[in-house]
Amino acid sequence: MFLPRGVLSAFGFAILFHAQVFADTTATVGVYYETLSPDCRDFFINQLLPAYRQAPDRIIVTLVPFGNTVVNSTGPLTFICEHGEKECEGLKIHSCAVALVQDQNSLLNLADCTIRDQTDPDAMLIECATRLGIEWRPIADCASTTTGSELLNGNGDKTKELFPALRGLPTITLNGRQDEQQQLLTNLWNEICKVLEPKPSTCP
Repeated sequence: MFLPRGVLSAFGFAILFHAQVFADTTATVGVYYETLSPDCRDFFINQLLPAYRQAPDRIIVTLVPFGNTVVNSTGPLTFICEHGEKECEGLKIHSCAVALVQDQNSLLNLADCTIRDQTDPDAMLIECATRLGIEWRPIADCASTTTGSELLNGNGDKTKELFPALRGLPTITLNGRQDEQQQLLTNLWNEICKVLEPKPSTCP
């Protein structure tokens, strides 16, 4: 039995519409942070990673390491970081990791591991990357060259584009919005659950 072309097209659109309506939604979380800020470290450990692990296939995380860093000069690029030179090193390492580690799960585990101890950012990168099975040398090489500085500078541009402007650290966005910032900082999973449909079984 053959159906007219118009009927087939309408049937196809109906199937597509049905699939779009009932497709699982995702949540996009933006994290604007510094590597030596105690509040940023606590957010990674107590909020970001626990929330992400609840529904890793439905949460997209964008890491933007920069915070209150100031561009000191542009030729060559140099920075003044809120917590000193060690933080500048850590921020470049994180910026390079964001650019080079394509697997989101690996990237977030690396960021979480390295931010826990930033007394020696290079040593922490090697230790954490080795433990996680991630190639550390390309990240280290990137961070020690102008590429790392350019990536960090790009994160500064992204930070300046925030609206409302950066007020505290970390600053979190959910689907591009900063609404309910205090709740995002202290109950991230609950806030993510509000935008996911259907809701995961672990949602409150």
